[in-house]
Amino acid sequence: MPLRLKEIEQYGVPISFEHKGEVTVRTGPCSGSPLQADKIPLDGRHYVCAGTIILKNGTRLQANFEINTHTFDFLERDSVKIYIDKEKAWYYMKEDELYEILGVSKEDALPYTWLPDKPLNYSEQGPYPMNWYEANEE
Repeated sequence: MPLRLKEIEQYGVPISFEHKGEVTVRTGPCSGSPLQADKIPLDGRHYVCAGTIILKNGTRLQANFEINTHTFDFLERDSVKIYIDKEKAWYYMKEDELYEILGVSKEDALPYTWLPDKPLNYSEQGPYPMNWYEANEE
């Protein structure tokens, strides 16, 4: 079910999204603080990021997602949300409605790559595959 901005505002749901370039460091289960650094450090912490998802067909989408820097998979795929401006809503990647709105099949969309707006402090430059280990086993 999409997260519509008007419903979030109307019902005061405690959901917020990162704006372009923003990163929040998780400091607790429901708390965080803005990352002030120029790059996301690989320090074992959990981050919520604004960024871009690039579908297999090359479509670039505004996104929010969470990364964990204690593993080299980084991306928590279940956390990926795509913003669709004409709908004024955020959609999870698993929602079939997202692909209908985009007019693309899952086969043409997946696997995707991802890129946080603020770069990772990592020797490999993005975009990164949706699953690091699967992509590097090929």
